[in-house]
Amino acid sequence: MRLRPNRSLLDAVVLRQRRDADGLGAQLQLEVLRCEAMPPAQDFIGAAPGDTLEVYSAVPEAQLPGQHLRLEAEVLGGPQGERIVVVRSQPLPPVA
Repeated sequence: MRLRPNRSLLDAVVLRQRRDADGLGAQLQLEVLRCEAMPPAQDFIGAAPGDTLEVYSAVPEAQLPGQHLRLEAEVLGGPQGERIVVVRSQPLPPVA
């Protein structure tokens, strides 16, 4: 189920990746470096630098532990709760 339009731009480091039992995706644990809204949508994630987030990725081979990434993510909701889902990602150079 889709909530109000929301999309966030995150810079983050992948801390852990846990593949889903069905093999179709993975839960990623991220350390947030930056989080902001992607206008005209709102930022429903609201993470601050240093926060840790759990997000779902349908393409986990593109987000490996230790990688620095720029992610587009959105919050999806349903009768069982909300989930942060990666829409797009690209690598960032490591922070020195």
